[in-house]
Amino acid sequence: YRALKGEVAARGLAKLEARVCTSSCLDQCATGVTVLVEPDHFFYGRVTVADVPEIVDGLVKDQPVKCLLLTAD
Repeated sequence: YRALKGEVAARGLAKLEARVCTSSCLDQCATGVTVLVEPDHFFYGRVTVADVPEIVDGLVKDQPVKCLLLTAD
């Protein structure tokens, strides 16, 4: 949480583009640390601190990070 919030702020996205917040249950316990991206409503799973720069790059480019996406499979 802190790493993602810090990266978003460092890139100047916190004021208008992105909001990082904690959440209660997202029903994704089996996938470890999970990030929900709205309004596109997709999840990243098994997220680590090392993934944060790539996640923020995806937000900037408006492209999901495919290797982190959770699918229905």
